[in-house]
Parts: sequence; C-alpha cells; structure tokens
Amino acid sequence: MTTYLVTPNDTLFFRGGEPMEAGESHFQTSVFPPSPETLIGAVRTSVIAHASDGDFEGYKNGKYAETDWFKEIGLKEPPPTFKFTGPFLKMGDDILLTPPSNLFVDKAGHFTLASPRRFDDVVHSPGIPSIMWLPESGGSKSKEWKPVEGYITMGGMKKYLKGAINALDQTTDFVKTGVGDDSPAAKILVMTEARTGIALKKNGLRTVETSRLYMTSHKRFGEGTGMIFLLEGVSTMPDASIIRLGGENRTAYCEKVEDVILPSFGENVEFLVTTMPIKVEKVTGGIPVTEFLDEDMNVILSGGTSSRLISYSVTRPLQFGGWDLAAQKSKEMIQYVPAGSVFYFEKCSIKGHNNKYLLGGKDVR
Repeated sequence: MTTYLVTPNDTLFFRGGEPMEAGESHFQTSVFPPSPETLIGAVRTSVIAHASDGDFEGYKNGKYAETDWFKEIGLKEPPPTFKFTGPFLKMGDDILLTPPSNLFVDKAGHFTLASPRRFDDVVHSPGIPSIMWLPESGGSKSKEWKPVEGYITMGGMKKYLKGAINALDQTTDFVKTGVGDDSPAAKILVMTEARTGIALKKNGLRTVETSRLYMTSHKRFGEGTGMIFLLEGVSTMPDASIIRLGGENRTAYCEKVEDVILPSFGENVEFLVTTMPIKVEKVTGGIPVTEFLDEDMNVILSGGTSSRLISYSVTRPLQFGGWDLAAQKSKEMIQYVPAGSVFYFEKCSIKGHNNKYLLGGKDVR
C-alpha cells in the first residue's frame, strides 16, 4: 500500500452531526480524528479534479465511466479494489495509534490489561456492565486503574502485541495531548480554535443570510504534526497535490512518502486490535459483526484463516456519515467499532496482513 502524508495549510474543520439550519444550535463541533470517509472523499475528489480537469458534472453524469480513473474510484461507493487505511496522526518521525481499549495504567505508571471473560462464562447481553475485569496487581486496586489516554507509538504498540506490557514506558511509548501538562510526555498535537461565520444564501452570489451567525470548532495542528493514510488500488492519485479536506473549503498538502509498515505478527495469533474505525455490518446478540467476523462469529483473518471468537473489548461505538458526491447529499449515519478495539480468538497461525487491524502474536491475557 502507498503511504501519503497530509499537512494542513491552516486550520481544519471536520463537521459533527449537529444541524446548521435556522432555529437549531449555532455551535458546530468538530470530529477528531476525522472519519476514514472524510479522507476517502478527499482522495476521490482529488482524482476527479486532476483526471477530468475539475469536471464534476461530467463525473456524476457518467461521462468518464469507461476511463481507468473512474473505475478506480467508483461513483456512489468505491469499488472493492479501493483499499484505504487510516488516518493516523504523525508527529515528527513517529506514527501515533489509538491505544488498545483493554490497556490500563495507574498513577505510578504501571500497566495492566483488562482480562476478557469467555462468552461461555457469561450470559451476554448489551446490559452487561463489562465483559472485561481488572486484576489487583502491582500494588494497585481495580478502581485505581484508568484507561490509557492520548496515543500509543508504533514502538509501544509492538511491545503490546508481543505481550511485553512490563516494558511499556509512559515517557517514550505514549503521547499525551493535554494542554498545560508539564510532563515530558505531553505534546500539543492539535489545538482547538473557535471560529465565527455567517451563513450564505444558496444563490451563487455569496450574499449573506440575516440572523444566521454560527460558531465552528476548528483544529490547528502543532508544529511537525500531520496525518498519514495508506492507499491501494488508486494509481491515478497524484504523488503530490493540494486537496480539499473537511468543511468550509479547507485545504491541505498531500504527498506520497516512504511506505509505512505497521507491526503485526503471524505466529500463534490470539487477538487483533483495530487501527481505524471499522463498519459494523449488524449487531447479533450484542456482538458487533464487522467485516472480519462471519455469521458464526468466527474471525476471518488475513489469508482466509478462520478462528472462533472468544471475547472482545470495545469502547463506545462511533457514528459516522459522509457526503455523497454523486447524489449531492449527506449519507446515512453508520455505526463503527472504534480504533483500539480488541477481539480475542482461538490460537492460530496465519499468512497475510491487513493494516486495518494488528495481530497479536503473544497471549496478553
């Protein structure tokens, strides 16, 4: 997969789900990190702009249906050959990932893992307080453990996947994002800025609507911070270009960079960790069924290997929509399991790799 680096030219605005019509809330929050669909839309728009010289009407009307670039990006939805992974934050030379949802830390900097209960040991339903439990270890009681905040580095994730929890270091393997934190691990990756705007009439003249002021929450990236994504099956994506990204016609510089290989293991695999939000096909018995689960709740791994699902750790589901360029309207909101979700299954060995999730080669339970 080809890796692209996105560097904002100014602030970015990733619109939330609130309406922006008269009589509704005048404040619009910003979703961060942005959904995969936001970057996918930016990629497809960039291809159209460069391949057709900005002829978006021709694209929607099927004028270019027989061209290679049209077949690569599709019309209403990307084709199966369009493979996208990300986005991930990049700080300097390091790639930052969402920490696994079963990884906890206490005030002294000790790490522990929430252990999964097998499905056989619980009567599963959405009302169960937790399918995970925290041990009392390292001198800490269960109530003293807190979920890891911020981001985990590639090196930290590699330790986690190998089961080397005791080797994790808060100052080198994690990046906090709290403003005003004086600890060495605290970094200002992304700052929030409130912006005031006024609605425009939809008459092509850019005249303003009366009594239609609103506020938006923009994101400004810190120095040396950007986003990367991995792309496959789109040979017509420019190696370097200015792309429109998010709302309010914000732009960023997008360029091809050295390929990134995420850590993953193929021997004695027992769990996977999602690196990006993954669409939930449906919910069966309280279990979110994703693209890597079949009807019998087996995990379908890279290379086609199947293994029985034992348990999982998933935080609050995400809701993402998007913009249908062809239909010129918002897409329906769809549920996703968030990045950092952990799925446990019977031990197996596999071949192949999928950057949407990382495979653990050691028993971290």
